[in-house]
Amino acid sequence: MSSIKVEKSAGDEETQNLLDIQAIRSLLDRYAFAMDRKDPELMRTCFTEDADLSYYGGLKRFNRDSFADQLLTGLEPFRTINHSVSSIQIVVEGDTAHGDMHIFATMMLKATPSVIVRGVHVVDEYERTAAGWKVSNRRHAPFLQYEMPTTLIDFPGVGGINE
Repeated sequence: MSSIKVEKSAGDEETQNLLDIQAIRSLLDRYAFAMDRKDPELMRTCFTEDADLSYYGGLKRFNRDSFADQLLTGLEPFRTINHSVSSIQIVVEGDTAHGDMHIFATMMLKATPSVIVRGVHVVDEYERTAAGWKVSNRRHAPFLQYEMPTTLIDFPGVGGINE
């Protein structure tokens, strides 16, 4: 989770930029992993202590701890979840950065044999901290959602899996 910072010399600015972008991408992967594993403690490591988090198009506001604390309750209806980050742009400006991306969540419901897919536009601000890059500000706005029935998993010639 730590942030690598190279000493400044000719050509190192581009290297630092690439290292910072990779560290922020790792932060986003950690966020998705924490969501998918329903891990509130890991989720806390993704945000600054004073993070300002606006979710569901502004319908809910959180700070780092209130978001992590509600994580398990908010994800209770889902058996499994998969978050994928795509269409990402990260711009680093010294010890701050900005990100713009889509996150797609595929969520299998517990109560019914169906899956919900939700697309979200996320705009982030990041800060370099002693513990690495963290989200300091997030705007999360859903733009797409659909629900489809699921079927049993069946491997031709092998059989199915039924949980």
